[in-house]
Amino acid sequence: MGLDIRVMTLEAKERSSLAHRGVAALGLVALGLAWAVLLTPCLLWLAVTHLGRRLEPAVRRHAPQALKS
Repeated sequence: MGLDIRVMTLEAKERSSLAHRGVAALGLVALGLAWAVLLTPCLLWLAVTHLGRRLEPAVRRHAPQALKS
């Protein structure tokens, strides 16, 4: 029983490196997409809430007197 050490050729190292880079790039794209899917509803909710709070005084000011109780 001996230790079998194999040295990779330069071409094999380049293929392996290229494959690792491709998988890493795909992982980063997937991570970015996941964050976008997660954060889009949050940003939309914050924007609607902010806009609603900014428009609320204008709506109250222009409301007819009959609706004010």
